[in-house]
Amino acid sequence: MSQKMHQWIDFLDILMRHKKLLLVNFLVVSILAAAFSLILPKVYRAQTTILPPAEEGDALGLSSLISKMPLSGFGINLGGVSEETYSILAVLKSRTLMESTARRFDLVKRYKAEDMEYTVKKLRENVSVKVNDEGTVTIAVKCGTSMAPNKAKTEDAQRTSMEMANFLVAELDRLNKGLKTERARHFRGFIEKRYIQNREDLRNAEEALKRFQQSKGAFSLPDQVAAEIAATSKIRAEIMAKEMEAGMLEQFFSSGHPEALKTRAVLRELNRKYGEIIQGNGGSGGRTQNDLMLPMKDLPDLGIQYARLYREVMLQEKLMEFILPQYEQAKIQEARNTPTVQVLDEAVIPVKRIKPKRAFFVLQWAAISLFISVSVILIREYLERLRKTDNRQYGKLIGLFRP
Repeated sequence: MSQKMHQWIDFLDILMRHKKLLLVNFLVVSILAAAFSLILPKVYRAQTTILPPAEEGDALGLSSLISKMPLSGFGINLGGVSEETYSILAVLKSRTLMESTARRFDLVKRYKAEDMEYTVKKLRENVSVKVNDEGTVTIAVKCGTSMAPNKAKTEDAQRTSMEMANFLVAELDRLNKGLKTERARHFRGFIEKRYIQNREDLRNAEEALKRFQQSKGAFSLPDQVAAEIAATSKIRAEIMAKEMEAGMLEQFFSSGHPEALKTRAVLRELNRKYGEIIQGNGGSGGRTQNDLMLPMKDLPDLGIQYARLYREVMLQEKLMEFILPQYEQAKIQEARNTPTVQVLDEAVIPVKRIKPKRAFFVLQWAAISLFISVSVILIREYLERLRKTDNRQYGKLIGLFRP
């Protein structure tokens, strides 16, 4: 038989010789642990499940900022969550919400805390948040009794855990609505300033175009240019025809012939009219307000000026078309008071405690008692054998523990 087997047999022999002691210690510790577990504080947990609202267009573009917020250390399990869920988690983590809950339920007194700082820390330990796979958020709140709880203390802890869970949701909704309203108010103020500026810029652009049209007579420049080109072409064609007619008459008749003189008179009038169109009333600058014919030599400059002024009016109108709906939407967002979260499962009074787990507690201490008892027995057996086999060494060892 091997030495290892001999050692196991000796070990079992020692345990059998002290089985009564082991059994008594096991039973005594188990009974004491069972009795002690009856007076331990009872801890209950109530939970509620909420559904974040659908994502809305964020005028301020806070997605990237919120998504980078550190939310670890609060029992929050994050996956691929929406911006609205991130916002809710940020509010749940906030000290404002924790302090509001602590004051509402007088947690400084319940936790026997010295200050609000410790109370908030303790409350965060008792509040857990989980983002579920389907996108809902579960908020769980733990609340315990004092030592040796009676029925009244137990019922108070059960009721308080439920009320705290529901209060967290109500306060979350209130704070979230306040944040959304404040953000909408700031955005509305920004859009309102831009809307007022755009309205003023549009009025100035329209007035500038009006002054240009009145001073230059360019009321509808594209139509006027087309009409002038047509009129100029027609007059130019008539001039060419009359020049040919005058040349033919002078070949067959003398230059003093009545028909030749008449043709030359008509040709001079056509040239004068053509000059007025090109130069603008013969270049004299005597155009009247009702004269819609523009000088052909000025058309390029007038066209550029008109295009710039008209383009500015169109630009301001397009900006107005974009800003005005944004402004109205911002006013609606600021005024709306709809809930920001939907409660799917409201917290109810918990029936089963989560602590203490009495069976586990008793087994744990029974196992510890067995370990300690076996350790003590083995040490005593070792010392006894050492005393019999090597009294000198035994004396040295005992001397180490003597004062």
